[in-house]
Amino acid sequence: MLVDDIIVVRFAMASATPHPAPTDDPPSPPAEPRRPSCDVPALYPLITEVLREICQQRQRPLFVLVSDYIDGDILNEVFSWRKELRAAGAGESFDVLIHSPGGQLTASYMLARLLSRFTNSWEALVPQNAGSGATLICLGSSNILMSELAQLGPLDPQVASKKREKFFATERQSPLEAFEALRYLREFAASSLDALMEVLTDRGIAPQKALEVSTSIATDLVKPVLEKIDPYDLGAFSLDNKLALSYCKEVARPSDPKKKTQRKAFFKSIVEDYPAHEFAIDFVEAQALRFAVTLASMDLEDIFDKFRLRIAKVKFYVGMVPLTPEG
Repeated sequence: MLVDDIIVVRFAMASATPHPAPTDDPPSPPAEPRRPSCDVPALYPLITEVLREICQQRQRPLFVLVSDYIDGDILNEVFSWRKELRAAGAGESFDVLIHSPGGQLTASYMLARLLSRFTNSWEALVPQNAGSGATLICLGSSNILMSELAQLGPLDPQVASKKREKFFATERQSPLEAFEALRYLREFAASSLDALMEVLTDRGIAPQKALEVSTSIATDLVKPVLEKIDPYDLGAFSLDNKLALSYCKEVARPSDPKKKTQRKAFFKSIVEDYPAHEFAIDFVEAQALRFAVTLASMDLEDIFDKFRLRIAKVKFYVGMVPLTPEG
């Protein structure tokens, strides 16, 4: 075949190759950045605006966890932000603003463990309330930045009431209530025994006889109450208490030494030592418990004031705060 013939064949083959038809359609716009979830859409712009002020003040990525009850749904919502959290954790650290009275113990524990997978160090911001399960989450932080108004809370688990007679169908109680009731009965029986012994011996009754009579009367006084206590309930309460302690230890003192958490905190105290679940652990009390805590600056306190006003009617707001109105 001559050279001219080869050129003709190649030109014909090139001409036969289909070319994409020209189009006037514009290129597809980039996907819109994800917005945090907010149960009151009308308040989303105002809340997000003040959260951006916190970002600017802190110069760090900010994830927000606002929930009136932490449960499996909230855990799943936070997990859905794993890509953004992992990206934020690739930097030095990030902030997590926590505003919640608490919720389910296991859901709170899993949430704390989830955050620890994305970074070795994160800081908790508490403008007002991070009680109960939210305090458990804070145990996983390297530092808790608290407002003067902020409070943490005891971690005695709240379980479905096992009392046979309830004021409310959904009544809940703490294992500490059962243990406190037993302690009171023990002290009441002992003091009754001592008082009866003193009365009987003062009347000339022999000590041995006085002890027998006093013991019988003291037993009869507490017997009606003791008969209403179910040993299985006490065993279940004890297990609930141990579960809370185990969760606290796993979050505050993980085996990985690179994790910067609340390793020095007296977590046993927040499970067992407070008289009521509603006890307010403020900044000074948190220091006494050896939490790593700092007070918010005056500028940040002013922003927290605005946040508290705007979040008052919102049940949940969860997600990474976008840096600009457009995301």
